[in-house]
Amino acid sequence: MAPQAQMPRTVPPEPDLIINGAGLSGLLTAWRCLHVNPSLTIAIYEQKDRIGGDHTWSLNLSDIPPNLRDWFDPFIAYRWPRYDVRFPQRERTLEIEYGSGNSETLRGCVEPLIQSGRLQIHLGQAGPVGSHTPSIDATGYSLRDDEFPGWQKFVGHVIRCDQPHGVAHPVIMDATVEQIDGYRFIYLLPFSDHEILVEDTYFSNSPHLSENEIGHRIEDYIQQKGWGAHKTVRTEKGVLPMMMATDRDDDSAKIGLGGGFAVAATGFTVPHAVEVADKIAQTIAHGGPKVATKAIAAFRRDHLRREGYARRLNRMFFRAADPSRRYVVLQRFYGLGEGLIRRFYRNDLTRRDKARILIGKPPVPVSKALTHFSESDFIRRERAKGKSS
Repeated sequence: MAPQAQMPRTVPPEPDLIINGAGLSGLLTAWRCLHVNPSLTIAIYEQKDRIGGDHTWSLNLSDIPPNLRDWFDPFIAYRWPRYDVRFPQRERTLEIEYGSGNSETLRGCVEPLIQSGRLQIHLGQAGPVGSHTPSIDATGYSLRDDEFPGWQKFVGHVIRCDQPHGVAHPVIMDATVEQIDGYRFIYLLPFSDHEILVEDTYFSNSPHLSENEIGHRIEDYIQQKGWGAHKTVRTEKGVLPMMMATDRDDDSAKIGLGGGFAVAATGFTVPHAVEVADKIAQTIAHGGPKVATKAIAAFRRDHLRREGYARRLNRMFFRAADPSRRYVVLQRFYGLGEGLIRRFYRNDLTRRDKARILIGKPPVPVSKALTHFSESDFIRRERAKGKSS
């Protein structure tokens, strides 16, 4: 009997680009680069056992540039035409389209590329050291000595209620709750009549997160709403930097939160992840992967320049406002025009917008606010404080 013929093994092609880290920024960058450059091959190295994690990411859909919306649309799992904000002295519905994607939709966006072999996934591994292949670092955030953040931290429970919860569209801030550990609010995303994300969020001076304690507060909130019997089907948590000041100027090819790419005043990551992914993709199309990885430092410098006003607002918020009354700052902000609010999230404020945010009855003491006006002076004081402690 003749021996059975062996099928030849398919050897994956050498990648044109390596990405270390398969979170939001790493996967969005791979997806966009492969979409724009049909002959490109990318290898992603992820030290965990799966790509994409287990997260929900939300944004004003107007934050995505019009030319990228068709490409980006598969990422969006849920969309709503409006959302609410609630404060002790203000409730408002904003007619701003809102959307959420999640780890499942993110994986779905890149799965066809994995199946085609153009996106190679290596789990449980760090990227190769000393490779001549251009590489991008998307491995996440760690605090640096040239960055000075406040913190946005949260615990979220996705629950399935036995009866309809009655929330028709997102409540992105319910600050009528007890103010604890800085500015606290509840964030609600209704995924269906019976399923909803309840997230307890804090804008705090400290990155410390007590998951059990916050979990009990979430349960108390659910009971107060009278939603009755329910089952927790998923939990998530996070601690994100909200940058107050930085004099960072490095040449690394690092993207995402670790690369300094986030909306300083909100902590949102998706808009800048999309922006940077497209810039890298377009640079590859014109100059190749090596040019693109070297250009990331220039992208970062431009981003940090554009975020200067937002960092100033953060310094006033985290250092000038009484922590128990920080909600007053947001309560006032959400009384401004809807167009201004939309531009604020998009980081597209006019000079008049910037003046409008600061002019009027101040929600923080003027003398304290002026103390934190200068970023360079703030950094100098923080470094001096660090040396003396």
